[in-house]
Amino acid sequence: MDRVGASNRVPGFVRTIVVCVLGVGIWSCVLAAISVPASAQAKLELATLRLDWLASGYHVPFFLALERGYYREQGIDLQIFDGKGSTTTIQVVASGADTFGAANLTTMTLGISRGMPLVAVAGLIQKSPDSVISLAGAGISTPKDLEGKRGGFVPTSASDRIFPAFAKSAGVDIQKITKLQIDSSSRYSVLLQGNADFVIGWSFTDAYKISKQKPIAPPLLFSDYGVNVLSIGVVVSKDTLANRSSLVKRFLVATVKGIDQAVRSPEAAVDATVKARPSADRDALLEAAKKLSGYLQTKSSESHPYGWMAKQDWEASKHILVEYLGVNDSVSTDSLYTNAFLPLQNK
Repeated sequence: MDRVGASNRVPGFVRTIVVCVLGVGIWSCVLAAISVPASAQAKLELATLRLDWLASGYHVPFFLALERGYYREQGIDLQIFDGKGSTTTIQVVASGADTFGAANLTTMTLGISRGMPLVAVAGLIQKSPDSVISLAGAGISTPKDLEGKRGGFVPTSASDRIFPAFAKSAGVDIQKITKLQIDSSSRYSVLLQGNADFVIGWSFTDAYKISKQKPIAPPLLFSDYGVNVLSIGVVVSKDTLANRSSLVKRFLVATVKGIDQAVRSPEAAVDATVKARPSADRDALLEAAKKLSGYLQTKSSESHPYGWMAKQDWEASKHILVEYLGVNDSVSTDSLYTNAFLPLQNK
């Protein structure tokens, strides 16, 4: 089923029948077409999508595609579940408990290097939003300004562990930065309370939440200084890829369509998300959704459909992960991802 729809109505098919009526003593028979619900044709294929966290601005394309019936058009009955971090998401996908996962590709790569049977089939956030976030007035407007400042770092965070790569690329003497060890739950508070001069976070989610409490300086994006690690992608198990390849293709058709429509109408995408997750912060979702288009692709992938991933981006990502996160260099880049199941265009 390839129809374009804007509602949850399940598309049907047209069946021709003969209708006969009695008029003026004569039977007249004509051909007529009736619509038969799709449920009468075939049962929808069940599938689940596990997010990495609670619904956020970069998840809105999935909810828009679900609300508008794009997955049903592809014969899929999809359920979207919230997550508790990418580590948990890749575990449930690898085990087969969930069909698809929206997960951090760094976390997936670490999992694959340890033997998890996973593959990325689409890149959602490809320009890394990792950035240095500081309050306005802290005197941090360029990377060099970080020297002599106090940074709050979460030891378990991949983004924080990649910071030295950013510092090196931007010409910052990391030895001149005071490193404070913090936990993820206090990332915002240590900055807001003045216990650190900067923290590491996402430029269009974390930065917004901090700015709602105190004014911030423009975030310093790692990717603007030559350090880009592919961020969020759609992940499946190798078993799903081998045995349910048609499902993967159809899921990606609907998802790419959802991304395209979310870029065109972020408000509608946010409305669909809030409808599914009433407790979500609509303002935060909308702020992120409006900026989403700037992170969906890199210069290497921008001429391709949404979701398509460039080998050079994967090679650059892997190089950083090997050097700073201890990923095994023997892991083949080609084993980490595939573009083979994506639609050829954003339709």
